[in-house]
Amino acid sequence: MNDALIFESLFLIFLFANIALGFYLYLREAKSIREHRNKVPHVFSGLVSLDAHKAASDARLYADKVNEIRHLSNLVLVLLLTFGGGVTWFSTLLTNQLGSGLFTQILFALVVALAFLVINALFLAIAKNPEKNSSYLILRNFGSTRSKVSNVVFFVLIVSAVLTCWSIGVSSWWILAWAVSAALVIGASMVSRTVAYPVHPLADGELKSRLDKFLEKIGFESQGVFAADSDRLGSGSGVFISGFGTNKKVIVTESLIERLNPSEIEAMIANEIGQYKFQTGFKAYLPYLILSFIFFGLLAYFSTKPWFFQGLGISSGFDVNHGVVLVLFSLAAYVFLFPLIPLRNALLWKAEENAERSSVKLVDWNAMISGTAKFASDKAGSVTLDPLYLVFNSTRTDSMHRIMDIQHLAPRHTRQRDSWLPNA
Repeated sequence: MNDALIFESLFLIFLFANIALGFYLYLREAKSIREHRNKVPHVFSGLVSLDAHKAASDARLYADKVNEIRHLSNLVLVLLLTFGGGVTWFSTLLTNQLGSGLFTQILFALVVALAFLVINALFLAIAKNPEKNSSYLILRNFGSTRSKVSNVVFFVLIVSAVLTCWSIGVSSWWILAWAVSAALVIGASMVSRTVAYPVHPLADGELKSRLDKFLEKIGFESQGVFAADSDRLGSGSGVFISGFGTNKKVIVTESLIERLNPSEIEAMIANEIGQYKFQTGFKAYLPYLILSFIFFGLLAYFSTKPWFFQGLGISSGFDVNHGVVLVLFSLAAYVFLFPLIPLRNALLWKAEENAERSSVKLVDWNAMISGTAKFASDKAGSVTLDPLYLVFNSTRTDSMHRIMDIQHLAPRHTRQRDSWLPNA
């Protein structure tokens, strides 16, 4: 058996295993939701009616079904691009029309990425709950329109920069590409966080005065607390830290202000500040820097192996350019790395737990739990999700897990039976 056939077999095994694993996870998720559909979880009693809980469970089931179809559609597109001849056909079409230069290679890579983006955006729209104009498919906010636009712009810059570095022709091109792309990714994160949401100053009054004193008390330097339209700010906690250094802004949604009491708002702000500290800085970016370094190293290695292309359905006589190699390697990484997603999410969950561990010392942890429950009560927070499904599909734990984590992290002498139940 030659190397090309071995790689082809492994690729197809992993691809169809992805399909099987995705279907298995969906069945687990559907079972968990159905089993808990007819009873409101204890922590949400008094906040969510049984009818509302059933409606949220049904909406979540529908969204998860759409999510599974989306996952299947992505894998079908991978097959069409590789063994279906899509990469060969489209690359030949662009080359015949525009030549084989750098611009053509960049355009090829961006159009393929656009195809996946359109598929995911379409299914995200389908999964939305029209009654609340919110999606139960996504557990963590993707960001505002501003941040999405900035992320798209930076993605174009990253692809262009990588292929430009590659075209230089030096043996260490991949190290240069890694360094440039890492700088752009970090820059994109900073810009996205800075321009994320349109805000307005919080109205002067007792709440503003109390929150300003709270920020001063815990030593968080910022420009103060600002408010945002709750329809535009989709943060899972209703709080978002925008900017860096002394230009930071603490943004809270109008919905959070209306639903929570001052102690609960302070608790939610404290938790988000903890998240901010663990999501920014060198330690936060270190895992990405390591993984991206490995990615580019492997890209440089596989780009020189004919069996890699043949194993992905590319004929030996096809003239492969850098744009094609980047796309093929990205498709292969998407297929082979799917089983490792829980490891990435586990690291993010651990960072979230560390943030909760630091923030629970700053405020009344009962207020943090009741605030989490209240804010999540109208966002399908009462739905009981399957833990294994969640670790494959979310970079953040759901509200039920966060509440249990906070209770576990609270000082032992303050714990009382059922003391964590929120006040309606």
